[in-house]
Amino acid sequence: MSGPRRRQCSSPLDWRHPPGGRGGAEGCVVWPVELQLLRPVWLLALVPAAALLLFLWRRPSQRLVWQRLVDRHLLAHLLVERDGAPRRLPLILLGLGWLLAILALAGPAWEREVQPLFGRDAARVILLDLSPSMNAADQRPSRLARARFEILDLLKASDDGQVALIAFGPAPFLVSPLTRDANTIAVQVPRLTTDLIPIVGARETAQALREAGELLDQAGATRGEVILVTDAVTDMASTRAAVTRLVADGHRVSVLAVGTEQGAPVPLEHGAGAVAGRFEQDANGGIRIARLDPGPLRELARLGRGRYVEAEPGDADTRVLLGQSEGGGAVVEHSGLQSDQWREEGPWLLLLLLPLAALAFRRGWLVPAVAVVLILPPHPSWAWEWADLWSRPDQRAARELAAGAAEQAAEVFEDPAWQAAARYQAGDYARALESLAELSDLDADYNRGNALARLGRWDDAIAAYEAVLSRDPDHQDARHNLELVQALRERPPDADADDAAGDSASDDPGDSDQAQSDQTTADSTGADSNAAESDPDDPTSADAGDPAGSDDQASGADAAADGQEDADLTQDERQPEAQDQSGSSAQLRGDDATSDSSGGDDIRPSDRPDAAEPRETDDAEIRDALDQALDADQEASTLEEMEASAGAPMDANRGARDPAAAEREQALEAQLRRVPDDPSELLRQRFILQQLRREGRLP
Repeated sequence: MSGPRRRQCSSPLDWRHPPGGRGGAEGCVVWPVELQLLRPVWLLALVPAAALLLFLWRRPSQRLVWQRLVDRHLLAHLLVERDGAPRRLPLILLGLGWLLAILALAGPAWEREVQPLFGRDAARVILLDLSPSMNAADQRPSRLARARFEILDLLKASDDGQVALIAFGPAPFLVSPLTRDANTIAVQVPRLTTDLIPIVGARETAQALREAGELLDQAGATRGEVILVTDAVTDMASTRAAVTRLVADGHRVSVLAVGTEQGAPVPLEHGAGAVAGRFEQDANGGIRIARLDPGPLRELARLGRGRYVEAEPGDADTRVLLGQSEGGGAVVEHSGLQSDQWREEGPWLLLLLLPLAALAFRRGWLVPAVAVVLILPPHPSWAWEWADLWSRPDQRAARELAAGAAEQAAEVFEDPAWQAAARYQAGDYARALESLAELSDLDADYNRGNALARLGRWDDAIAAYEAVLSRDPDHQDARHNLELVQALRERPPDADADDAAGDSASDDPGDSDQAQSDQTTADSTGADSNAAESDPDDPTSADAGDPAGSDDQASGADAAADGQEDADLTQDERQPEAQDQSGSSAQLRGDDATSDSSGGDDIRPSDRPDAAEPRETDDAEIRDALDQALDADQEASTLEEMEASAGAPMDANRGARDPAAAEREQALEAQLRRVPDDPSELLRQRFILQQLRREGRLP
């Protein structure tokens, strides 16, 4: 016969009772093995507590003092305390109370509890007006550029709920449906220009409002918000009816107005007309001045029970718009998700302090206890330094680099390879060369060639690429960049000067977004005197400035051409931001990066008036190809370094592939890099498809 079956403990760390105890069977008591302290830094307060108690414990008693002054036979008649337990008891109680208080502040926890996650049921639809009047430059650099900045601020603040974006003109066009990932919309905002609208006509604000209402209804939003970003309203009656319908459905309509009451001329959308100083004309043949009329827009905001705000630099205007949503406009609902959180047990220890606190009202006890509490350090003071104690400077700099702060990361990095990568990403190619001077491996030579190419030092770049190929003849990227740099070096000086002048003259000053790009490039690169000497009377000649080293050029024409090349190359630091926001590994071309930072149109060489020149077209294509190759390689190398620093597992098959497969993959990647990536053209084609479906010409 078998003996009685004993219950097994669920964990090897459970406390076991010997047989015979608790009814004669082996029992188990679950011990809190997962003891956690939510605020462990409070344990440091035990150090001054121990020091104070030790000092008080060893302090001589009052009886010893009287022994030196009074005869022994008279001491029994003095009212002084005797050595022993009565004298030590207050110190013991003080130490016990101090210990309980510190443990309670440390936040002991040993159990997790499941809590539901709640989120705002906020649905926000942003309507962006892409009418030609948005190109007016009464707000620098243009109304449209200011509107894009405001939308980006709105998207940054949309950390909860859903958001959608609709661009409209004569008809509404969906840029992005309601989504909780605002970054996917933020990537597309800089590409929105007035020439993306495929049809011509008067703006249809009412139709755009109805489209926003349909989006909110499809999402099941009961309290949505529509933000209208525009400078005017044409058909006030139909627009008023659309706003009333949205309010009846429980939504709110706010207006973010762009422009000024003084107004400005509306430039033609195409660069050729704008260069000649041509603007849109009114019915009388005069120049059309687009002025902001706040009256109708205020009325729409009042009918929509929202707010009317005029766009201005900074984020104060967007905070006003979003302030109304923080109050009660959005419903907090259960998201259907759950989270495990530690349940703090520290407050239960405070119950044990109540009897000790009653003793504190004795004379002479309360003041020291309050003083002890006041000298303890506050909790929030340790959080930031505590995190930095467990990371090296290179790790902290890697986090800053991933967040887009390349300049700050470059000052923190100690590793020269990382420092060079950060300086390269920040556009400081000269200092990147200084960091690379300490390195002599294959990757350092290749990166040195890229930095020299960015600076326009073609001969030095060619020498660096040839050094890479001498050590690794199968390095396809170095060979590809070498061919591009050689093609740029072999250009005749007169063709360089023509390219610089042609590029400067072909930019569209009427297009305010492109003008912003030119101005930003000239400011950031520091246009030098060589560019000004090429054409003193041309205000757009500042685009030919050399950001990194006009002293290294052989002639004024070379400096102008290479400065234009460097102005195009300095925009690559926007690539990692677009990479992080879109969540894809697609590389952006140099001209796309320039238009991204300025918010202007993607101007390819074939779209310019002087594109008929074969030499200029070939040179522009070579520059674009060099931009693409250098940007793609820099981003790939940065991602690999960050992945290695973070300890992320690399591709397990990378080292096991045969050389032939690796060569084929490199060739495929090189071909993919040559594929033009034009997000603006993709948006234009999407709008065309939406218009064809609206007309019934497509299913």
